[in-house]
This record gives sequence, C-alpha cells and structure tokens, in this order.
Amino acid sequence: MEFNGNKILLAIFDLDGTLADSTSLWSDIDRIFFARRNKEVPLTYGEEIAHIGLKAAAKLTKAKYLPDEEEIDILNEWHELSLQAYKDTIPLKPYAREVLESLKEEGVTIALATANSKELYLPLLERTSIANHFSLIKDVSSCKLGKDSPEIYEMVRSYFGVSSSNTLVIEDSLVALKTAKSHGYNVIGVYDKNTVTDIEASKSASHLYIHSLKELLDII
Repeated sequence: MEFNGNKILLAIFDLDGTLADSTSLWSDIDRIFFARRNKEVPLTYGEEIAHIGLKAAAKLTKAKYLPDEEEIDILNEWHELSLQAYKDTIPLKPYAREVLESLKEEGVTIALATANSKELYLPLLERTSIANHFSLIKDVSSCKLGKDSPEIYEMVRSYFGVSSSNTLVIEDSLVALKTAKSHGYNVIGVYDKNTVTDIEASKSASHLYIHSLKELLDII
C-alpha cells in the first residue's frame, strides 16, 4: 500500500472515535458524572482527557476539578458507567471491519494504540471479532505520556522495526493527529462528531481527512 508517497508497512489505529462508535457514550458519562456533583461539564474537559488514558484522566479530574475526591473512586465510577456498554452494545464504525480486512490482505501489519483501558476495550474487540486483526495492542497505561507525546507510536513502530515514514497513523483526536504528523508519520484523520473541536485544524494536522472509513477502502 502506498500513501503520501511512502510504502506503508504498518498501520496504527486508534479505537474510540476511529474504529469504534463510542465517543457519544463518553460524552454522556461526563455529563452524568458531573451532574451527580451538581456541576456542568467544563468546556474544555473532553479535549483535556481524550488522549491521556483513564488513570491520567482521573488524576487530572481530581487535581483540576474535584480535589476532595479520590482518583480510584473516580475511575471506579467511570468503569461502572461504561463497562456494560463496551461488553454489549458499542458498535464498530461503518466499514471498520472491511478496512482492517483489506489492509491485512495487502500485507500491512495492523496495530492498535488506544487511550482506553484493557478492561473496556478487550470485551469490545472480542465481541466484534476484530481482536485477531491486530498484531500488537498497546494502551497508554504502558506509557509515561498520553498521545500528546509520540511515545505510544514509537513503541509500536519500534516493536516491528518500521520507520515512521512507512507507518500510517489513523486517529480522530486533534491532539493525536498533531503529534503523529509532527513526528514524521503518515496521518489520516477520521471525523467524529463527538470529538471534533476544530475541523479545519484537524484537516491541517492530517495528510488525509475522511468523514467515513469507506473512503479508506478507495486507497487500500
């Protein structure tokens, strides 16, 4: 597979908002979580926590918004609100399976790099039968930093011995798109109505910006 003038050997996918149609759930959880405390969701909250993982998000939430609460209690509440949906109902985005299958047929190695936690994403991957498409699954709990750093992408590409110029990163988060592009990766931005904050900025941070994964099938 060729992209942006480079031979693609490795494709690194995000999960929530990219392959899984799950971001509306997290918007609802944020609303319920703060409503239980008689608060509105802070305007920048979703963007602040989307790329850093649940443990780091709980730490930020406590430090910045709820200093009297414990991180473990925040995490447990999020898991309580989300686990059933990941186990039973959250769907893949349209054409997600077809994209993964097409890349595999083209001989491209596929990896997953997510800010979600294993307790949530593994049930979804198993229920939707796409877990075996990934040669490696990494989440930010194995990193010191979130996707505002290239650490997770570097860990994945180094594992396979592939250069960034031969690696394709597919993300919906503006922060993640900026990170990947600024560190030499080929970048595809995926529109998600619940995570897009500035569509023009997302387009600028991508080599290609798509509104549906179906568009990816045309270039594979």
